[in-house]
Amino acid sequence: MQTVKYLARNSGFLFLNGIATNILSFFAMLYIARYLGPEDYGIFCFAFTFVYFFSFIPDMGVHQILVREAAKEPEKAGKLIGNGTIIKFFLALIALFLALVLINIINFPPSTKNALYIAALGLLISGTGAYGTIYEAKLRMEYSLLFNLASRVFLLAFIFLAVANHSTLNVLILASVSATFVHNLLMVLFSKKLVKVSFDIDLSLMKQLIKEAVPIAVASVFTVVYFKIDVLMLSFLRGDAEVGFYSAAYRITDALVFLPAAFTTSTFPLMSKYFKDSFDSFSFAYARTFKYLFAAGLLIAVLVTFASEKIILTFYGPEYQNSVIALQILIWATAITFISVLISSTCVSSGNQQIISKTAILASLLNVILNLILIPSTGYVGAAIATVFSVLGSMIFGLFWVHKNLLHENPLKGSISPLIGAGVISVLILLFRPYTDILVLSAASVPVFVAVLYITGWIDSDDKSILLKLISRNTI
Repeated sequence: MQTVKYLARNSGFLFLNGIATNILSFFAMLYIARYLGPEDYGIFCFAFTFVYFFSFIPDMGVHQILVREAAKEPEKAGKLIGNGTIIKFFLALIALFLALVLINIINFPPSTKNALYIAALGLLISGTGAYGTIYEAKLRMEYSLLFNLASRVFLLAFIFLAVANHSTLNVLILASVSATFVHNLLMVLFSKKLVKVSFDIDLSLMKQLIKEAVPIAVASVFTVVYFKIDVLMLSFLRGDAEVGFYSAAYRITDALVFLPAAFTTSTFPLMSKYFKDSFDSFSFAYARTFKYLFAAGLLIAVLVTFASEKIILTFYGPEYQNSVIALQILIWATAITFISVLISSTCVSSGNQQIISKTAILASLLNVILNLILIPSTGYVGAAIATVFSVLGSMIFGLFWVHKNLLHENPLKGSISPLIGAGVISVLILLFRPYTDILVLSAASVPVFVAVLYITGWIDSDDKSILLKLISRNTI
């Protein structure tokens, strides 16, 4: 149970961070979407999606290797971060150069080209990203909460001011880029409290970091493809309005990914350490995390599927009615991602990062093929379907690899009870939806779902002990 203490202590700030920053970010993007309308919002999303295709270059997988190594050898953290920053800043310059070249080669409309120029500045800012290693490796997530809150508040203030002055699309893009700058600036300034960063160049260390990071970099390339190629293809094949409808739904589902990401980010340094020192703790953390993420993802997917129209109309307005079906489909990709995030974290923490490269390649190939087939005829609906099957394919491949080669206990044995619970609440919602508001039904469905898990024995003695640890003050 010692592992549980660590997880309880280090996850709290990340969950608070995720909730607070995602709420602020969501309302910022919502305000932008309603102000711009579907077509201009489509250009806004396209600009950042285009730049996202170069975002893997400043990192090239180095960040996760830095966290892993700094967690194993804290005394070397300053040197690791200094050399990592040099690598990332050099790569950021390359990314910015390549993005600018491609922007000028492709015959974009002038308005789109100007938007892309501004969004591309974010690539240069990402060169300081190695400083984030400090807070992850030392498990000081309260700093991450501070930086994210400050940058999101800055973003909201910038957006409100811009809209009040009837500013253009480009000013709103500049607001997002500026918020990233504020975040990274604070990250650098506060680092002195925890680690003295050394910029003494160590070529052998840089070579080692890059060598270890290559499989993750390959995975990053293909991950970018299978998560973002649909937006580019929609823009070229169907127009900016469909990008706007799709992106409105995607923004909601993407915000929910912070739940598994927060937990796995917190556990990653510990799992890296325990893989070597205590395999039982490593196995325990993986199995329990899988169990909880599967149930949480399934519950969220069911509730959002039924409440999708209410969500879209409430937040975006009738102008985005077409986003409803996209949300109903994409939420299932998010549910699958709950497990995919854990699989990726497990592979890297155990030194098997080459596996996430293979899963990413598989997913990207599936996504490109399915998008080519579906988008011309069904537009953003086809793009959403392609995303679901792509993520599903990569998750199945990764899951079976972990089961066969790393942790032989089958985690799917605990999936029956959540599926029963999902079926029960689906029937209840269908029966009572004509008489009760869907949001009230959704809230009432949560305790019903938990009750089914308890009655069927899914919640066992270990789960009860974990709950007590999470709510206890006896943390280390």
